[in-house]
Amino acid sequence: VHATSPIPPQTVCVSIPKACLITVEMGQQTPIGKSILHSDVELDAPKHIFLMIYLLWDRKVNGSKSFFAPYYDILPQTLRNMPIFWNAQELQYLEGSHLLTQINDRSDAIREDYERICSISPHHFPTIASLEDFRWARMIVCSRNFGLLINGHRTSALVPHADMLNHHRPRETKWTFCEERQCFTITTLQSIQAGCQVYDSYGQKCNHRFLLNYGFCVERNVEVDGFCPNEVPLELGLDGFGGVVLFGENLLNE
Repeated sequence: VHATSPIPPQTVCVSIPKACLITVEMGQQTPIGKSILHSDVELDAPKHIFLMIYLLWDRKVNGSKSFFAPYYDILPQTLRNMPIFWNAQELQYLEGSHLLTQINDRSDAIREDYERICSISPHHFPTIASLEDFRWARMIVCSRNFGLLINGHRTSALVPHADMLNHHRPRETKWTFCEERQCFTITTLQSIQAGCQVYDSYGQKCNHRFLLNYGFCVERNVEVDGFCPNEVPLELGLDGFGGVVLFGENLLNE
């Protein structure tokens, strides 16, 4: 997304009406969403699930007649940049990284959520989405949803057009739901020249999270104050003799 003309600071450069948002509550009002609400099933990411349910249900049931059909048409049909969709050969590039564990955990959680929803809607949900459809929707929502306070109610939403902005730190814009306008708005924090890209900030995150949830890494993931948010998980265990072992090395004895 690029500016066609200069944009001064503190200017609302994007305004998306509330009617154009897909919210958690819309997913809850679908037949499958109601079945989930009336059950005691536990899901890995409930807010994401209801956005996914609406996306999958509306595309299947209403198709080209859906109000959101133009939005669905521009969503990526494949997400091969995300490692959850990589093949075994591609995953070898991550050997030695904790991200492999995170990918496996995410894949397991998606499969378990799909099976749980199928168990409470065995005749309906499998006709709406396959496991592969469900995996696609999970990562679409994961990479595109916004956590919002809409008229005093905290929810999450898919926001067409706003989700097209690329990531940049430090942030150059801010977003919110404006109750006065009844719109999702993006406001500039600095001047943006004509022809320049309009960025969003996806937050201060470790590259593990960027790659897992968005399908990219930041080459120099360092904040302006010099802080690097990258993390390296360390797995600790006991060696049987009262010592703590890190990757097979004895670090501490008592």
